[in-house]
Order: sequence, then C-alpha cells, then structure tokens
Amino acid sequence: MISIKIRLVGGKDDRSFNVIQVDNKILYVDLKKKIKSVTFIPIDFQELHFRGERLPVVERPIQDIKFGEEIVVKHSLLETWRMYLMLCDSANDTEKEKSERTMCAQSAIDNSKRLEDSGFFLAYFNFVTVWIDTIGEMMRLVDRTQDAFEQSATRFFTKKFPNSTLKFNPKQGGSRAGIVVTVTCNGEETTYYMKTYHREMFAYRLLEVIGVGPVVFFPFYDGPTNIHYIATEEVEEFKELDKIDDVVLQKKLVVEVYLLSLILGIRDLHEGNIGSTREKALSIIDFYVVDTDNFQRRRILDDLKNKSNAGEIGKVREILTEIEYEERMKIAKDALPKWSRINSITIDIIGVEIRELQELGTKYRIGTDDVESYLEDIKFNYDSICLAFQ
Repeated sequence: MISIKIRLVGGKDDRSFNVIQVDNKILYVDLKKKIKSVTFIPIDFQELHFRGERLPVVERPIQDIKFGEEIVVKHSLLETWRMYLMLCDSANDTEKEKSERTMCAQSAIDNSKRLEDSGFFLAYFNFVTVWIDTIGEMMRLVDRTQDAFEQSATRFFTKKFPNSTLKFNPKQGGSRAGIVVTVTCNGEETTYYMKTYHREMFAYRLLEVIGVGPVVFFPFYDGPTNIHYIATEEVEEFKELDKIDDVVLQKKLVVEVYLLSLILGIRDLHEGNIGSTREKALSIIDFYVVDTDNFQRRRILDDLKNKSNAGEIGKVREILTEIEYEERMKIAKDALPKWSRINSITIDIIGVEIRELQELGTKYRIGTDDVESYLEDIKFNYDSICLAFQ
C-alpha cells in the first residue's frame, strides 16, 4: 500500500483531501471507485490527471506512482456549469426580448438538471448557494402559474381569515415556483410560503404532527387546470442552519435531519431549508419526497453510520462528516422518542383535505393506496432504527 493525495480542481478554490492508501497495482475501475468515495463525483463524470497529463485508461494506471504524489480530479461538466451561469445572465438581461429571455431560462433549467443528475453539487458544494438562487429565478421566468397562485391564495385565505388583506411577493430562491403571501388580519401580520406540490401533502402534515415542520395548509385552484398548493406558516424566530453559531446545536440538528431523511425519504435538506426554532428544536421548512415506490431501508443503521451516504449538499454534509461515530449515535438515539407518533399516525391526518378535494370533484393526486404503502414503509424504518438502539 502507498499513500497518495487527491486534489479536486475547478471550484472557487482547489480542495485537497486527506491522504488515502491505495495499492499501486489497483485496477483503473477500482481507483475511480476510490476517488468517488472521497470526492462524491460519479465514475462516469471523473476527469483524472496524473503528473500533468490525463490518466491513461489502462488496466493498472498508477503502477509507478510514488509516495505522496497526487491525482488531480475535476468534474467533466464544469463547462456545463459555466454555460449555465452565462444562460442565467442572458435570461436576466432586461434589454433582451421576452421570448429570448424565456428560451435562455429554459436552456439554463435543462443544464441545471444535467448538473444535478451528475452529482456536480455534491463535489462543488461551494456553488450551491448561487445555484439555488439562480435556478429559482429561471423557474419563475418560464412559469405560467403566478396568476393561479394569487387566485388560489386569495380564495383560501379570505375564507379562512374574513376581513383580512393580502400582499403577494415573489418567492426568493429554491427550485420550485411559488409566492410569499402576507396576511393581515385584526392588525396582525402572518407570512405564508406557497408552492406547488406532488406527493408532499402527507409528508408535510406528518412533519407538522411530529413537531419538526411548520403549520401547513393546502389551498386549491380550480382554474383551467386543477392545481394543488402547499402554504406553510412562517416559523417564529426561525434561524437557518448556517446562521447558527452554537456548534453543538448545529451538530444536533444535522444528525436529526439526516436520520429523518432516512426514515421518511425526504431530500433537499440543505442549510436554507433546515434550522432551529425559538426553543432550539429542529425545524424543516422545505423539502421534497423521493420519487420511488419503496421507501424501506433494510440497513438503516448502517446508512446512519456511513458518512458518505449523507446525500445532501453544502453545510449539512460538511457538518455531518465532522461528527464522530459515538456522538452521532447518541444524538440519533436521543431524538427517536420525540418522533414516536410516527407509529400511530394514519392517513386521517389529511382526511379533511382529501374530503374537501373530493367535494370539489378532484381526486387526491397520489391516491390513498400510495399513502398507506408510504406509511407502512416509514413505520418499518422507524421501528428498525429503534430496535437497533435497544
């Protein structure tokens, strides 16, 4: 075995990783797997250089490597990222025709999907903040549902809060279209964040019930196309993860959110979507549910132990990888009793909403069978991790 270095280039700054041990007779494909475990760049998107030249595609490419030498790695879609930023600039150029701006925005969205699917932001997490802000702008430029948002919000909130006044503002950041609704009723202002959703209705209400999500409502729009929305009430004194100075609290929140992501199959849990409440408890204000028919994790404890399975980007993964095994396990064990209601929850937590949609002549989009299956899987996950800690 020999000690070598891995250096990732192409980001704002180069990143050098801890020295790794490899056999100089390692196979080409095994070397790429080793590099993936360090940089998170999938094998098919790695560009490798050694001694200033592309690493040759041969069976055993580093037989003559010496102690302390480095392999330079970059993601093959770096140019796609640069093109994405150029397209965003063009789409935001107000001197261009609207049709041209829309076309640039759509091209930027297409490039963004390629980057996201290739694991680009897992490697270059310093680009995440720019990406989140810009992709939201691009989505809004091509979106045609703003009027539907406002009509739905007006009908829902004026019925819920008679004699109230509403103010609408564009949603800032994020990859989903949406608006911010400020409701003024009896002299008090309450802010709601509204977006479209797919299978998240049940999951949002579940997080509210177990105490880690905001108060949530589900306005409905019955224009030319039936659309379901989510409106979440602003969490009082919510503090985003990267604005928390308490390192111990940061670690607690990150482990808890990672554990919930494993149990519930929820993603997009970056530092802007999670944080703490006034009581310093975990709060998840935005997420999406994985698109799969099977949420069971047969080896959930191993997944919790494995830092490389964090699956998130930016600050969350950075903090998670720094937490030692014993501390991670203690935080997880202490958190589980707080979510014990998972075992007793039924589809009835959204029963009122389903009946309202049925009265409007609309079928609940996901279907009760899918929710029952999801419930069964997440209860299996919760029971499995609880048993593992006994």
